[in-house]
Amino acid sequence: MTEERSAVGDVLSVYVPAFFIMVGISIVSPILSVYARSFGVSYTLASLVISMYALGRLVMDLPVGVVADRVGRRPVLLLGATILSAFAFLNGLARGFWELVLYRFLQGIGSSMWMTSRSILLADILRPEERGRVLGYFQAFMLLGASAGPTVGGIVAAAWGVRGPFFVYGLFGLLSLGLSLFLVHEPGADQVVGRVKTGDRYRLSPGSVRRLLENPSFSAACLATFTIFFLRTGVRSTMIPLYAGDALRLDEVQIGFVISLSTVMNLAVVIPIGHLLDRYGRKIVILSTLLLTGLATLTFPFTTNVSQISLSCLFLGVGTGGGGQVPMALAADATVDEPHGLSMGLYRLFGDVGFVLGPIVLGLVADTLGLKAPFFAATLLVVSSAALVQVFAGETLKRPA
Repeated sequence: MTEERSAVGDVLSVYVPAFFIMVGISIVSPILSVYARSFGVSYTLASLVISMYALGRLVMDLPVGVVADRVGRRPVLLLGATILSAFAFLNGLARGFWELVLYRFLQGIGSSMWMTSRSILLADILRPEERGRVLGYFQAFMLLGASAGPTVGGIVAAAWGVRGPFFVYGLFGLLSLGLSLFLVHEPGADQVVGRVKTGDRYRLSPGSVRRLLENPSFSAACLATFTIFFLRTGVRSTMIPLYAGDALRLDEVQIGFVISLSTVMNLAVVIPIGHLLDRYGRKIVILSTLLLTGLATLTFPFTTNVSQISLSCLFLGVGTGGGGQVPMALAADATVDEPHGLSMGLYRLFGDVGFVLGPIVLGLVADTLGLKAPFFAATLLVVSSAALVQVFAGETLKRPA
């Protein structure tokens, strides 16, 4: 960034709004399915309230990036926070199931607007030599919010009913909106890192997407973020609970404990990994995190009790701890002279595709080949991604003379 930046400004304008947004997003996770079932629908239909939110994010990632290049980052970010807050309140006031599904889809659009514009803004203003550290702090605040949210949501639901967490979600969204409104500024031309070209490069077209994907380091970053998100939802959120419950016969409390170990370890390593990115470079760190993740994933089919699966989850948390900032640092470096909205929108699209496909693909593998097979399939994906990164990605960290 420029000389106008300060540590206090970073905390108030970048980190704290992210914390409030993530508390809000995760505060409803304990009661989403229960709330959907209260409308008298089946389990399959109840799952739509989760998948429609993901779909809203997925379809808007690229368009949001292009719009942010045209009209600015700040308007898109503020509109996204407004949509998140407004539809959080409307979720709590929904009178029917399909009304709730529509609100969740629109809220996913708001989430895409906020997340993507925030990523673009960071790509704009972060210098390469500080990018890993600042992204590490950013991810740490998001993880803190995501970790605190479910506990707060459970307490609120117990006190005020299943609709209560949505209203608290809306309030947290308004807090983030207020901070962003006063503290987030549109970066000037002299504040944007890189020599971003204008003209037809701002159009969303097959040619512009192909140009970005022909950049091998950017493509490697997109593949890495796809893999990490695929594992987060497919392995950590879906297959580990199923394997722990059905194969190891753990109860709900034990399953929740082993899953939380992975999240806690994510939080423990995310800032140190950010410093490693700026000290040793992007490629070595991304390869190390992918290989650690693959090795950890491979251990799960061989666990036989709660202690062993707990160790595997801790190991997995170390590997996936840099999943947010490590590929993003590589992607931002590799496209420093490209329109940042288009590049970050495409980068986030790959992550959200992995987010959606992970549970579906690994669920099909489990149905076909048994509960151990998805872990082997996921390991193969991670190792293949690491191999492609090794072959195609270059070291993008260029230090100033």
